[in-house]
Amino acid sequence: MDLKTSGDWPLPSGVWQVDAADGAWTLQRSADGQSVSPLLSNADIGKLMHARRLPGAAGEALRQFPPEFAFDPATGAALQAPPDTAAAPPWVPPFGAPAVSDVPPPGAAGLRQASVPLKLADQRARDEHAPAEASLPMPPPGEYEFFSAQFGTCGAALLALDPRKAVLHAWLPASKRWLALDPDYGSLLAESDIAHGAWRAEVVPDFNSVLVLPTSHGLACIRPDVPSLTYVVEHVGGAPCVAGPIWFQNRLWAPLRDDDGRIRFVNLDAAQKPGSDVLLDGVADLGAVSAPVAYNRMAVWPCANGQLRLQLQPDGNVAASFTPWPEGLVPHFEFGSPYLSRDGGLWQLCFERSRHTYVYVKLGSQPERADALAPRLCSGSFNYRFATKLKTAPWEEPEHGDDGGKNQAVMPLLESGAGNGVFGVKFETSAGLSSVLRSTDRLAAQLVQDDELRETVFHTFAVSEPWRVRLFVSEGKLWAYHPLLSRIDGWNLQA
Repeated sequence: MDLKTSGDWPLPSGVWQVDAADGAWTLQRSADGQSVSPLLSNADIGKLMHARRLPGAAGEALRQFPPEFAFDPATGAALQAPPDTAAAPPWVPPFGAPAVSDVPPPGAAGLRQASVPLKLADQRARDEHAPAEASLPMPPPGEYEFFSAQFGTCGAALLALDPRKAVLHAWLPASKRWLALDPDYGSLLAESDIAHGAWRAEVVPDFNSVLVLPTSHGLACIRPDVPSLTYVVEHVGGAPCVAGPIWFQNRLWAPLRDDDGRIRFVNLDAAQKPGSDVLLDGVADLGAVSAPVAYNRMAVWPCANGQLRLQLQPDGNVAASFTPWPEGLVPHFEFGSPYLSRDGGLWQLCFERSRHTYVYVKLGSQPERADALAPRLCSGSFNYRFATKLKTAPWEEPEHGDDGGKNQAVMPLLESGAGNGVFGVKFETSAGLSSVLRSTDRLAAQLVQDDELRETVFHTFAVSEPWRVRLFVSEGKLWAYHPLLSRIDGWNLQA
């Protein structure tokens, strides 16, 4: 067999086969060794694998070649690289956190802060009533989180995960449809009952990137393989996760609840190798658990009844603790992320029942308090006083102006990874902000980009709970998903 003209070619991207009769190249097995699904078209494979191309003569179809090739092995003809093959960083839901890395993140983790710069292209030309620049059909009914990374592909593939149903769908970029991934080796992904506002995941980047998810059977490490439409999953811990994981001190941590009611932290390194469990003394009544945040030597899972915390000790070990809130304080997670102060403190919004006032409580072993005139909607570094973006502390009132009469508010959805840009959803608050956030009434809303120059409204829609919109980035576009909308709209981002 002459491998220049026929047979199988084992390559880093997978096993490719060339037909001796017509010289056509097809991907037969993925880099993970799985047979390529017949449901993927050659065009889908070409886009996902960044296949090289050789234009045919007039009337002939374009021919595809493995991405490793610069020339046709049979003729020596130079091959064309597809456009837009620059590597994009993974998108990790829900807020675009950096992927797992040995390099510590520069700031706090777990806030509504994307790791990449985000700014709409042609911002001045935006019209709130103009159609979106692209759209995707909705995946099957459910409530999804979106990942964009290499999943056995040379380019980034887009995955939609419904945590509650434990189903995973891949987007086929040429066929323009969603297809489900099936479990390989018979191991099924477990479901998760973690609330929408508290759910988060991590991604370990690789050619076959790994998703790390909270489930009812422990911390799931799932390796999707898009060319074969399969996945492999391993559950670590053997007990339900009570909250999402977070990358802290170069390990992935998540709290589990054992049958005896005790909390146990499992942890994994970047290679998904488990470390020794860390146990919480006693049986703690956590109440509802919010999404974790971490900064420096501390990781905190704010709970309805207190702070579940991991703390790096002077001897290098990590210890677990649970600290109840001070008497009469009730946390309010519906207003967004904790506030990240300029000195690195993380502050949680609470309501003090005895004084009928809102207060911000500094997370940590010795909580400080600051009284607030009104609650703010917060993404981390920025907070909104109704519809006005501020970077000052949320308990500090501006010297001039009162926007309380505007009857509008902005829920910040994402902070850009560079600059002062914030993407948010603006809505009416005539019934009072707290009441609106508890309501399931249908509301008119706008998507806005608020940067150092202006606020730009770029989309209008109407659904109940519009602040449940998930923004994600894929193929150079910002996409907006809400389970009650009929499609996923997208807008071009600045390169």
